[in-house]
Order: sequence, then C-alpha cells, then structure tokens
Amino acid sequence: MAKQPEKKVITNKKHLARIEREQLQRRYLLLGTAIVLIAVIGLIVYGILDQSVLKQNRAVAQVGNEKITVKEFQTEAKFWRYLQVQQYNNLASNPLLVQFYGSYLQELETSLADPQTIGKQVLDAMIEDALVAQEAAKRGITVSEEEIDKEMQEAFGFYINGTPTPTLTATPFATATLTTQQLTWLPPTDTPEPTATPEPATPTPEVTPTPQPTATPTPEGPTPTATASPTPLPTATPYTLEGYKQTYSDFLAKVQVYGYDEAHLRDYIKRLILKRKLADALSADLPREEEKVWARHILVETEETAKEVLDRLNKGEDWVKLAAEYSKDTSNANKGGDLGWFGKGTMVKEFEDAVYALKVGEISQPVQTTFGYHIIQLLGREVRPLTDSEFNQKKQAAYDEWLTQAKSADTVKTFDLWMEVAPSVPAITPVALPSTGQ
Repeated sequence: MAKQPEKKVITNKKHLARIEREQLQRRYLLLGTAIVLIAVIGLIVYGILDQSVLKQNRAVAQVGNEKITVKEFQTEAKFWRYLQVQQYNNLASNPLLVQFYGSYLQELETSLADPQTIGKQVLDAMIEDALVAQEAAKRGITVSEEEIDKEMQEAFGFYINGTPTPTLTATPFATATLTTQQLTWLPPTDTPEPTATPEPATPTPEVTPTPQPTATPTPEGPTPTATASPTPLPTATPYTLEGYKQTYSDFLAKVQVYGYDEAHLRDYIKRLILKRKLADALSADLPREEEKVWARHILVETEETAKEVLDRLNKGEDWVKLAAEYSKDTSNANKGGDLGWFGKGTMVKEFEDAVYALKVGEISQPVQTTFGYHIIQLLGREVRPLTDSEFNQKKQAAYDEWLTQAKSADTVKTFDLWMEVAPSVPAITPVALPSTGQ
C-alpha cells in the first residue's frame, strides 16, 4: 500500500497569536456570561429575601431605641382587623341590630376597605404602647404573669371568684346650706297636667286565649306538644374554668391564622394593664375635689337681644319668665336656664371665665361664645368632691397630656413604609345596610 503523505502543520508566531486571542475571548465571554448569570440569580434571591426576611425587619416607626418592624406592625394590624371583622359580622347577622347600628356598620365597612385607615390607628397605638412601656420601666411599674392570667380570664367573661356585682356608693360630703335668696333661685318644678278621669266603661267579658302548642326541646330536635303551661327557659350552663379554656383555645386558633399566637395575645393584655397602671400613677396627685359653681343663663342669638334681656332684668322682671321667653337653650329654657353645679373645664372658655369672675347673685354683661350671647347669673360657689365620672375625665386628661408631650419628642419617628405594607386582610363581606337618609 502506498504511503500517505504527512500533513504539514504550518505554525508561525502570527498564527499562534490569533489562536491565543480567540481562546482569551472565549474565556472572557464565558466569564461575562457567568457574572451576568450570578448577578441575575443574586437579584432574584435578594428580592425573595427582601420580601420574606429583610423587608419584614425594616422599621415602620422608632421610639427611642426601640424599632417597630414591618412584621410586628402587620401582625398587630391583622389582629385589629380580625376583631373589627368579627364585630361587623356579629352585628350584621342580626337584622334588628343592622337597623340600629346601620351607620356604625357603614363606618366599619369604610375603614376596613382602606388598609391605611386601620393601619394608621394601629401604628399610633403601637407607638403609644412603646412610650407607655418605657415610661413604666422608668417608674418601676411592672405586670406579673398572674395579673395577665386574671385580666385574660375577665376579658373572656370568666371570673374565677364569681361575677362581680357593681355597687354604687355615694360619696358623703358636706354642702353649704342654701340661703333664703338661693332657695328662690332653684329651678321651677314641673307641675303635672291634670288628666281626665275616664267614665266607667261597660264591663266586657274577658277572652281567655287558647293555649298554643309549645316545643319541648329534645336531643333529636323540638317535638311539638300541646300544653297550657309555659315551657321553662333553659338554665344557663355555668361558665367553668374548662369552658373558659375551651373558649380561649377556640379564639386562639382563629387568630393564629394571622400570625397572632399566645405570646402576642398575652403581650396585648400586658400592654392594657401597663397603660392602666401608668394612668393611675400619672393621676395619683390629682385632687378629688374642686371649686364648683352653680349658675343659670339665658342664651340669645344677638348682642342686641342680650342687652334687651339684661335691661328687663335690671328693671326687676322675673328671670324664669324671661328665660322661657328668650332662651335658645332648649335643654333648660323652661327651668330658668339652670345649669346646675359644674367645675372648670366643663364649659367653653369664654363662658367659664365669665362665670368664675362673678360674685354670688351677680348677673353678667352679655358674654359671646360660639353658641351665641349669654346672660349669666352666679347662684352659688363651693368646694365639692368630684364624682367618679368627673375624676375619670381629669385622669384621662392627665394621661392625654403626658402622651401628647411624649409623642412630640424627637425620639419618636415614623416612616412612610407603613403605608405600603398596611395589610388588607382579613376583609369583610358587606351586607345590605339600611339607608342613612343622607
């Protein structure tokens, strides 16, 4: 067989340089592709982490050194929404309640439809809770686990020592004896109008209603049985500790769907107790009595009319009659304009300043307020104890004043991120509501 000629490989420096360039270009291309691929994968991973981890840990607000994260905010907001949805469903399921609470149900629909409405309420409450916790720590105010247990039980209507019976105990206090002049200022007593005595009617035999069948409950269902005696109402089953635990467990199972576990629920109760204890501490030095005044007024629309009333009073005309004739305050015009006893902060400032500047028996010049023009007479002045309602109002005012100052501090910051992450679940299924006539 003939011998094949060998192929000669021509190699020179120029040829080798071209091959090396091509190999280098391929390596750069592969490296660039790998870098782009890694970058794309990195962006995808970062996006997933940002939504699932990083974003959840970002702050929607900061109170001092404490950060309120997206996750905490969303969990609390979903819990608030759940409570409002349950309230809506409970009211909407009863046609009678729908008629009575129609406008309130519409308000719930509106607030639940806009995530930012409830979101803002929740964020404000979380900031308040953080401020309360920090102030409580400064004052050494604590909450025990036993207190949380008791509050939790009562929140679900379980009282381990029996349902407390509210008692109204009047606070005894000495009041000044009214003078003869003050007695004449007492508001007139309404005299009942005489009623006509009906003529005797011809007796009519009474008709005894035929007893209707009543249903006696049985395990299988109601079985109609004819009986003339009324069926006794079922006796309420005592709410035992086991019953409470089951109710609590059922509620917990429903809210856990939204990330609100037992630790969150106990912390929620703890915050309620802390707030109450701090309010007590802030009001510890509030006086339980104050100077009160007893006054009456005649309210008119114009200064000209007020001067006319004042002129007639100065000429000796009867205050009670003029109040009935002129006063636009329908709540007391027929009672001589009597306002009873009240303390500072009850009336608008212009009225309050005027009445506290008077001497007993003195009549003011016309006093202008947003309601109109008042002619005021001071009937009495003395120090009186605050009622529970009045003291609670002052207690709330003291707490509100502290909270306003605390929120205005530079240590409280909110971030617009909360508007983006405010949850829209759970949502409601709106029902047909009665027209409000608007």
